[in-house]
Amino acid sequence: MKMRSKNLVLALAVLVFYGLQGVQAMANAPDLIKLHTAVAIGAVCLDGSPPAYQLDWGKEDGAKNWLLHLQGGYWCTTTQECQTRMNDSSGLGSSTKMKRSYFSGILTNNETLNPYFYNWNRVFVRYCDGSCFTGDKQEFSADGPYYRGSRVFSAIIDELMKLGMKNAQNVLLSGSSAGGLGTMVHCDRFRNRFPTSTKFKCLSDASYFITLNNPSGFVELHGSSKNLPETCTSKMDAALIAATVRLPVNTSRSCLYNLTGCPDTVRKQWKNLRLKILQEVTMGDLSKRGLFINSCHTHSQSEFQSKWLGDPKSMLDNMTISEAVGKWFNDEKLVQLIDRKHSSTKQCVLDASEPNACNNYTWGASYLCNT
Repeated sequence: MKMRSKNLVLALAVLVFYGLQGVQAMANAPDLIKLHTAVAIGAVCLDGSPPAYQLDWGKEDGAKNWLLHLQGGYWCTTTQECQTRMNDSSGLGSSTKMKRSYFSGILTNNETLNPYFYNWNRVFVRYCDGSCFTGDKQEFSADGPYYRGSRVFSAIIDELMKLGMKNAQNVLLSGSSAGGLGTMVHCDRFRNRFPTSTKFKCLSDASYFITLNNPSGFVELHGSSKNLPETCTSKMDAALIAATVRLPVNTSRSCLYNLTGCPDTVRKQWKNLRLKILQEVTMGDLSKRGLFINSCHTHSQSEFQSKWLGDPKSMLDNMTISEAVGKWFNDEKLVQLIDRKHSSTKQCVLDASEPNACNNYTWGASYLCNT
């Protein structure tokens, strides 16, 4: 699904859906806060339960800065998929099944591991609507699913504004995978809720999807069209904001665990897809667009410590992702880094403790938005 905000910046990654990393066991896990008051305005998860978030309060010179990170987790494009999602144990369709998540990567409060954002107010917005926070359909069945992702986003933002975010000096809206897609959708409108004196940017990690199964079903099912950027919907039908490049997802499982085992035909398709994405993300005015595009065979690099600040193979020009994002946000440097040494993907560090590592993959990219 391709969306264009006013000012877009990206980072590219090969997507492999990962589980929680072992390093997170050392991180903090703030309480899960369920927003029960949101139910009255219809801002609910797929099963009708209240939306939820986790908040770790800032301190010292970061107390007036806010970082909101939208959780990822793919999407559901049919009623059956959404019903399955709201009833399974993932918590991606119901807050009644959610568990506290450990804060790692961009969310950690460890200054050494997250030097630019460790003492900000850091919020993990939990994902339970199946629409990348875009849905808003009034009709519903008594047993669900409810399609209210956009309302969920708005309700949580309203709550955080009451808690002090309205007086923020700096705001970074970020997200990974489906959460990053939600970041792209809401970036411009969210920025408008702050005065021009507030520094505001958006980071979308592993979310530049140029393929999407059943795009019309996704948009129509969730009632998402009215929440998509007008810069897109004014030029094309909302159901067509997905490109048609095909990806070899159902190839040999050996590719997921060992890149050297991939057939040449798959590698060629990956290379062609890489060229297509690089062509897309480098179009237009690059004067305000930051780029951090590496070739790691991984998905979501901002949430996981080994990629955010640690794995040398995820670095470009001796710069970690953490440093690149920090310098970009603070306007210390116009970061536009692309791995041009590897025409295909490369195997970066894979934490063996990740229970769901390598169970799926695709190409994607991440936007960082200047506003």
